[in-house]
Amino acid sequence: MKNTVYIEVIKQLTDLLKQLTPEKYTQSLCVLNGSSIGQHTRHVIEFYQCLLKGVAGGIIDYDARERNFLLENDLYFTVETLENIQKQIISIKKPNESILLAVSYSPDNQDYIETNFMREMVYLVEHSIHHYALIRIGLQENFSNIYIPKNFGVAYSTVRHHEMSA
Repeated sequence: MKNTVYIEVIKQLTDLLKQLTPEKYTQSLCVLNGSSIGQHTRHVIEFYQCLLKGVAGGIIDYDARERNFLLENDLYFTVETLENIQKQIISIKKPNESILLAVSYSPDNQDYIETNFMREMVYLVEHSIHHYALIRIGLQENFSNIYIPKNFGVAYSTVRHHEMSA
């Protein structure tokens, strides 16, 4: 798979995190309802991990996240994990091959929907950008010395709309 927007989205977070100190990464922020940048980052990463595990095993289950607290507490481990995820995404051989997505909206019912890696990457881009917007708010309100790229946390459709309106 080529180096695409999917890798770019992960790289945006990786580059931003490299500016933080471990203390800033784990600090509880009032504007994020007491969550930290690390907690939002862990959540984003674990969705990618679920997708990659699902591709290998045939079933994606975003509810089966590991909830690895090392990802929200160890900044350096997290950056390394993001870099490894980028490599894994690039190495996917059959991105359009059918796989199943497990969905469950009640404790006693699980359904399966046919999907593929590329479709799920589209979802993860949107999911990631949503959390990046929250991370952006946390950084702007608490750490004004951190450089945040203009379009970090802004949906690609919104970026295009603003460019066309300018």
